[in-house]
Order: sequence, then C-alpha cells, then structure tokens
Amino acid sequence: MIEKRNKRIFFRLLTHAKKFIELREWLNDRVTLDAYQDPQNSIMQVNDTTLSVASPLHSLRFVYIAPFVLAFWGLSFHMIGWLIPNQGMIERAYNMIELNQEYKDLGREYDEKRDMYYRTLVGKDGKRSILNNIKAIHLYGRDYNRHSIYKKIGVICVLLMISLAGTIAFLRLPRMADIYFDRERKIVYTWRKGQIAACNFDNLGYRESSYGLCLLLFSEHKKKQFWPMRFGLQPTGRAHFNNENDNTEFMAQVFAFMDKGKSAVITGESFKRPQPKYYLYIDEKPENFESRLEEILKRDEVLPELYAKHLL
Repeated sequence: MIEKRNKRIFFRLLTHAKKFIELREWLNDRVTLDAYQDPQNSIMQVNDTTLSVASPLHSLRFVYIAPFVLAFWGLSFHMIGWLIPNQGMIERAYNMIELNQEYKDLGREYDEKRDMYYRTLVGKDGKRSILNNIKAIHLYGRDYNRHSIYKKIGVICVLLMISLAGTIAFLRLPRMADIYFDRERKIVYTWRKGQIAACNFDNLGYRESSYGLCLLLFSEHKKKQFWPMRFGLQPTGRAHFNNENDNTEFMAQVFAFMDKGKSAVITGESFKRPQPKYYLYIDEKPENFESRLEEILKRDEVLPELYAKHLL
C-alpha cells in the first residue's frame, strides 16, 4: 500500500495550495505505473506533446443538475395531476345534472349555482379537463375549494418556474475546455468563458479534497489583470468518493508524461477519448490565444506566493 501523504484525518478541510512540483520526488519513490491503451481516469487526450484532462463539470452536470431538473418536472406534473377531475367526479356531475333537470321539469327547487358548477365541470364535450375544473371552482365553487385550488396553482407555477430555470441552466451550461499539460513547453493551460489561465509547470499549485484535486493556475482577471484561479479535477471521473489513492495515480501519470513522454502513460501512438455529448454550447478557444498566453507566462512567477498566502 502506498504511504499516505496527508497524515491528518481531515485532509479534506480547506488548506492553502502547495506547489505541484514538490510531489515529484515523493511519487517517483513510491508509485510504479504501467502504460495502457486507455489511460483511464479523466484523461481525454495523450500525444507527443500534450496530455489533456476533462473538466469535472461533465459529470457534475448529470449527477447534480439533471436529477434536480427531473425531480422538479416530475413533482410539477404530479401536482398538475391533482387539478384533473377524476372519473368519479365526472360521473357524479352527470348524475346531479340529470337529477336537477328532473327537479326543474317537476317545478321543484334545486341549487342552481351548484347545477352550474356541475355543468361547467363536464363542459361541452363531457371530457375531463383541468381548465373546466378550474373554471367551475372559480365561478361556482365553495370558498374553501377556491382557496385550495388557488394555492395549488400558485405552487405549480413556482415549481414550473424552477423546472424551467433548471432546464435552461442545464442546456446553456457550455462544455468546458480541458486542462492541457504541454510537455514540450513545460506549461499548463486552459480557458473559461473567454479568460485564459496558464502557468509554467513548476509554478502549478494544487490542493486535495474529497472531490478530487484543485489546480491553481494564473488567470486573466477583469479587475486585477491577473490572479490565481482554481480548477477542479476528478481523477476518477466520479462526482463522489475520490480518495487519496485516486489522486496519487492521476498525479503520477501527469509527472510520468511530463518527465518521460507518452510512452510512460499509453501503449499506442496516441490516445483520444470522445468528448461528452448533449451540449448546445462549447467553451471555444479565445481569440489571440498564443499572445495572451505568453503575457500570462511572463508574470506567473508570483503565482506560488499568491496561492500560498491566500485561501483560494
């Protein structure tokens, strides 16, 4: 069993980031890797110069957002079903209409308002209808029935708005860019919504958590011009239960690639995993990428000092 790096039980608590490069010797002494046709984990691409890793948002999108959206849509339709009159109500309405008609023909008194309620409930086509039910209760129903159905409609409207907002968020969430480890230039880079983040490999920061890894890169910033940005990684691709051994294997693969090349990670000439599907938008590579990347790399020597000082 590989020796634990994090001696404290609560290694998941927030701590300051450290230099990723400091793990090289520790990993080289303790971890032996084999190359495979498929490197597994969240590695998306391996070639002569580049290893890329997927954003965890691919899995989080379906683990968290999708169930949330489906649950609210299901609850919405379940409550809408409460507004549909059941067959027993319709049959009783027909019976009461027929009885009231007999009373009318005989000249006997009957509740005309209640009769209108039943006639409105069945409507002209005689089929069950949400609109007929709402109209009947609104115009001719008892006070407590009106208050009850108004509350139900209010709750349904709120649920539908939440469901719609969640659906829009699910569809509008773009497919985030991978994080790229460039062996030739010894750099790490990615981008998010038009902002480029990068650093020299020796300046890369990291922090471990129960969700996986956080990498600290130097990013373009609207107010501060440049500032550290945190990027989450889930080595296993799972949204939960990433442990230290999972992180260890992934980090060893990164060092093996950066130090020895693709042959230390894969057996073939190259590896490329298909990108996740079902996205309407893709976070495209920003314009003037190379020139902006160079500007970041000129300044990233301050990155280790910043992530060691600030809890990012």
